[in-house]
Amino acid sequence: MNNEATPVEAPSAATAGPNLIQRVVMVFGSPTKLGEALRLRSPWFWTLAIVAIISVIIFAFVPEDLLRATIEAQAAGRPQGEAQDIETAVRFARIAGAAGALLITFIISAAVVAGVVYLAFNVMLGGEGTYKQHMSAVAHVFYISLLGSLLILPIWISKGDMQLRLGLGLLLPDAPSSFFGHLLNGTTIFGLWSAAALGAVQSGLSGGRIAVGKAVITVLVLYLVWVIVQAAWSTLTGGAIG
Repeated sequence: MNNEATPVEAPSAATAGPNLIQRVVMVFGSPTKLGEALRLRSPWFWTLAIVAIISVIIFAFVPEDLLRATIEAQAAGRPQGEAQDIETAVRFARIAGAAGALLITFIISAAVVAGVVYLAFNVMLGGEGTYKQHMSAVAHVFYISLLGSLLILPIWISKGDMQLRLGLGLLLPDAPSSFFGHLLNGTTIFGLWSAAALGAVQSGLSGGRIAVGKAVITVLVLYLVWVIVQAAWSTLTGGAIG
């Protein structure tokens, strides 16, 4: 009779999964492997909360003069522009920008992007990922957009225009006003990168059942549809800060 106690194995690092820093690195370097990791553990709240908090800090560094100049430029393009109280609009934009970074980040991620991705991959492509897994994938990919925000702030300050984005819009001589101009401005390097990375994460999340190329193309198409909608809206309203 064997009286020896059966040793209890401690949880391995593989079972525990990568920590936040490791996951963020994987977003940029190994998005497919990140998707595989998120199949076992799908953290999203603090992953997204950190993005929102840093976004608030970035917006706080937008100079008051730049905020005012952008609002004045937008108001001038509207029929009611001359009647707008610019100072009130500046104060509102400062508060709304900070609140939006906190609230809209969660709403867009959880209620919109994650929901669309869930429908696209589970309903259209036959995936089996849970809503939480898709939300976690989107939350991690937001770190690419966060990097874009960090890099665009100096460009906003130097050019004096918060409507510019890191993309084809930088080739425009003036601020975009036509549909085509807004379309170019909305198609950004970090938007395309985020879409491609999210597609790769989704492939890993599916356990390889959905090919990387197919997953990437699916998200890129969804991204381009969103860019077209944004361009149409900006053309009709004269653009918006954000």
